[in-house]
Amino acid sequence: MSDVLLVLTDPVLHPDVARCAAATGYAVVIGEPSSCRHDWLRATAVAADAEALEALTTLRPPRRPGLVVVGAGDDQRGWQLGMALGAQGGFVLPDEESALVSALSEFRRPVRRPAGAVAVIGGHGGAGASTLAVAVALTAGVSDDVLLIDADQAGAGADLLLGVEEKSGLRWADVTGETGVISGPALRAALPRVGRVSVIGPARDDVSPLRPDTVLAVVDAGRTAGDVVVADVGREPGPSASGLIDTADFIVVVTTASVHAVAATRRTAARMVGDRDAVLVVRGPSPGGLRARDVADAVGIPLLGGYRPERSLSARCEASGLRLRRRGPLTTAARDVCDRLTVGARR
Repeated sequence: MSDVLLVLTDPVLHPDVARCAAATGYAVVIGEPSSCRHDWLRATAVAADAEALEALTTLRPPRRPGLVVVGAGDDQRGWQLGMALGAQGGFVLPDEESALVSALSEFRRPVRRPAGAVAVIGGHGGAGASTLAVAVALTAGVSDDVLLIDADQAGAGADLLLGVEEKSGLRWADVTGETGVISGPALRAALPRVGRVSVIGPARDDVSPLRPDTVLAVVDAGRTAGDVVVADVGREPGPSASGLIDTADFIVVVTTASVHAVAATRRTAARMVGDRDAVLVVRGPSPGGLRARDVADAVGIPLLGGYRPERSLSARCEASGLRLRRRGPLTTAARDVCDRLTVGARR
């Protein structure tokens, strides 16, 4: 598979950049500066002009190798913005195409790819999205380091579901994303943990709104450190939710099998999912006999799977936090998500 060159420039520059990419064996992906976090982490190299760099400076993405500044003239503003983001060169096109080709060739070396990321959204209240998010994190944590992000401010708290609400460690109020860069290993060591799963969420009774820059800085820290990221997004749209969804490889929407649940989930999907890559998980039983496939068809999101209620799950969670049974229905659903996440991370 070809290395990817993410192009964040005015369309006038696209032909010049495309020639350089073709000469060095890159596949070109044209991105939008305001919503490029997913490709920003995955691309081998990035070519950006001054306007795109202004947008990126506002978003504060993590520093990455392989960033170059391109322009049609001597734009001092673009060079300065590029330096602030760690750019490794600036090129005037088309005059300096050969120099850009040389730089792109240097960037083509094996790099560590970030681990996968999934965003979990409840189609309606009580759908079980938080429980599934925690189950996915625990399942992925059997073999990988996992960062579980609790961004659902209407929920009970992922730390409570895990049974670590009394453990010391950072919560949202203790972290700031104003610097734009947080050390992944340092963050992992500072958060409450269960096995290989680190969790960040609000402190008990903290109702302060989440800061989007902090949420995204935490996501970037986890991904660049190689952690699998599982985000319990909640059901309210906003900058934090949009950033988490944009970063994710795909979205899991969780619903139950009733007519009212279908109606609510359709609205939630329209507000938060749009045309992004998403799958549906349906939690039974259905009071009216709806099949999981019927629910998926009505909601308009491809079905990943369904699962039945698990006996004594609530009691187990209250006693010691969620611990999965090897062959339980919730475990099976979580494995389905992890299997798709593994495939997505290899793309």
